[in-house]
Amino acid sequence: MKSFKCVIWIIFISSHFCEAQEYKHQETAIKFLKHRDYRKLHKQFDENLKKSVSVHFLKASWQGLEKEFGKYKSHGITNLVKGKTVDKYVTLVCFNKGSLVLETSLGDKGKISSIFLRPKTYTIPEYGQNLVYNKENITITSGKYSLPGEIVYPKELSKKVPLVIFVHGSGANNREEGIGPVKVFKDMYLGLLTKGIACMVYDKRTLVYKKEFDTSQFTLWDETIEDAANAFKLAKTRPDVDTNQIYIIGHSQGGYALPLILKNCNGVKGGISLAGCSRPIDALIEYQYHYLTELDGKVSLPEKIFLKKEMKKVQFVRSDKLLTAKPKLKLLGYWPTAFWIDVKNYKPVEVLKTLDMPVLFLQGDRDYQVTNEDFKLWKTGYLEKMNWSFISYPKLNHLFIEGEGKPNPSEYWNGGNVPMYVIEDIAEWVKGL
Repeated sequence: MKSFKCVIWIIFISSHFCEAQEYKHQETAIKFLKHRDYRKLHKQFDENLKKSVSVHFLKASWQGLEKEFGKYKSHGITNLVKGKTVDKYVTLVCFNKGSLVLETSLGDKGKISSIFLRPKTYTIPEYGQNLVYNKENITITSGKYSLPGEIVYPKELSKKVPLVIFVHGSGANNREEGIGPVKVFKDMYLGLLTKGIACMVYDKRTLVYKKEFDTSQFTLWDETIEDAANAFKLAKTRPDVDTNQIYIIGHSQGGYALPLILKNCNGVKGGISLAGCSRPIDALIEYQYHYLTELDGKVSLPEKIFLKKEMKKVQFVRSDKLLTAKPKLKLLGYWPTAFWIDVKNYKPVEVLKTLDMPVLFLQGDRDYQVTNEDFKLWKTGYLEKMNWSFISYPKLNHLFIEGEGKPNPSEYWNGGNVPMYVIEDIAEWVKGL
């Protein structure tokens, strides 16, 4: 059975700390977890931790991790991280479908005083290390909404430079589009800076005003389009930007909204779709739910119940009943009734075909969220729009990170960076126009 959301089970209880003493405890802890010997692991805890973490909690937490990430496979060397008040022992633990970091500390008797199993953290890509660049803090204003963001410029500005504006996927995303240990937009803007291209990023409205949007009706315009259009207006006022060379990059839902964004950006040079959805979102949700519940080859009874309930919602948003029904907040996914009415007749490919501008489509072949079916649908407009370009990548998933095997949500927690070859493709396309 697979879980529907990538749930991270965390063991994080700490008591009082003093200096760590040896590495053997880390190997012992991993051994007991691997063999599911929770009682023996519990005996390695100091008295305060024993009171806070029960054997039952250890068992339930480890079983939750195994459901999400698969069985234990291996672990790396342990690194000692010195701290002002406590030293931490850090080890990468690899499972069949992902990796987590085991972090512990020791008490004054050599017993474990804290244990923390968490996702990997973000690592700056090689192409972004030691990179020097300029940053300007900005605010995207759309009526009563103000979104913090930034424009990053190449360090040497001998002439005006092209600029790309990044538009997020679904959910409450920050300006770096951080998902676990992956930061899609940060990787891309660091890479594009090395190619002499400036970038604009900002926090999404549904993040900055999360409480409001969790309890209100909103549309695709409210969630995505309006702020992207106002970001473009702001970009045109920047003195170091070549205003004839401004592009919109939309990832996932941002790619789905890209035709409407471009339509509302008078003078934009072109658009770049990163795994942009071209099918109706309800069709995408239907596919994703079936894919995830069938990922391990069997569908449990709870999953069958879940599917039945969610498929009723899918059918409802497709029906005319949607137009007259009492508004709900989270009708399907996190989107309210107003959103579903707004996109009911939206056809991204048809809208994009009405615009006369170059568009670059990038797609990972290992993407289970927005698939090659969407990529193929975009291609149906190619014969009418010869200035559309398409590139697919065999190893990349929805976050444009390399991987192997059947894609699954747990691999996002392995971390990784957007490969330089993706950034080079974008830069070459931009500079070739």
